[in-house]
Amino acid sequence: MCEPERNPSPPPEFVEAKKSFDAVRIGDTVFSQRWVFQCLLKAIKAAENENASREGEELPSEEEVVELDREIEEELCTLWDMAANSDVAHFLHEFKALEIFLQIVATSKSPRLVEILIGILGNMAVFPDLSLALSQEESLLQMAMQLLGGTDTPTLLQVLRLCHTCLSNEESLPLWLQAIHTSDSCLSGITFILENSINEELLKVTLQVLDCVLDEDTELCALCVNENFVEALFTAACYLSSRGKYDSLDAFWHLLHVMDFETDAKKFILPRNEKLESLLVDWLQGQEGSPLPARDHWRTLGSAVTLVSSVRQATGSQVKDDGLYGMLKETFSALQEWLEETQSSSLSKLQRPESIDETFHLLHSALEQALSVSAKECTG
Repeated sequence: MCEPERNPSPPPEFVEAKKSFDAVRIGDTVFSQRWVFQCLLKAIKAAENENASREGEELPSEEEVVELDREIEEELCTLWDMAANSDVAHFLHEFKALEIFLQIVATSKSPRLVEILIGILGNMAVFPDLSLALSQEESLLQMAMQLLGGTDTPTLLQVLRLCHTCLSNEESLPLWLQAIHTSDSCLSGITFILENSINEELLKVTLQVLDCVLDEDTELCALCVNENFVEALFTAACYLSSRGKYDSLDAFWHLLHVMDFETDAKKFILPRNEKLESLLVDWLQGQEGSPLPARDHWRTLGSAVTLVSSVRQATGSQVKDDGLYGMLKETFSALQEWLEETQSSSLSKLQRPESIDETFHLLHSALEQALSVSAKECTG
């Protein structure tokens, strides 16, 4: 007979503080400290009710799902929104919300409850000091790695958003990289998502997380250089492209460029060179306006073009009717026109052309190289 699961319980500080808060407002918000405590207590009560309903029964199966009470769901969703407020987020952290949430997540069979609680933590982590404080809790990192092996899409989305937020913080980044290193299932869980998910937001944030991780950690980057992982990347990218979600592919192009630069990933990319070029053609066609994409996409295009031209050089294939070459030529001409206009405007105002930065040089150099490679192929 298995021992009954321990009900989540509020920390002692939580109970003592509740007595003195009454209707005191949190910062400049319309929400009182008492209301927040009531929300947290309702979350605890919901978890207790789950456990009470299972007493004397066999252990629940993995597939068992418990519905969250509608009233509790609505109040917790309000708290989720409010956690994006600095005062509320710090109030939650001060009074041990993380400890409560971890207890609930460990036992709850309500995917919606788990999703909301992880979402609240994700909003709290937007604030740099809280991102570090939360990331220093090893139990949170372990929980996140474990949840990445799950199958509930809304929960996975919130877990990966939490990961991405903390990975984007320089101070908390090393803690998450270490957690990924020591996890037995994190990368396999991410690979499964890329291979199987048709949720566009989930695929987008998964690629963003990977981009952060592989750009910062060469060991993890090397671990990802294998047939299954690269195929999963292309599966996700092709699906997003087919749905017209071109902005979601920024991370795909950059992380593939990083993998090619840091490792011997090219041997896995070469067999997919047609898919690679097709993805770039679709991406270019999906950009609004002139042949030159918006400025915030120049780095993405530079990475993509550098990778494609590198693959073309490696394959040495002959190009006959090359639509991509024509598109890149138009883009390069538009970039040259932009440069001339920028320089002319700067001269007339006697100012230095600040907008000619690293991003411009990356794209300009990539296009020059790509057009040179393609021209040689066409005449070779």
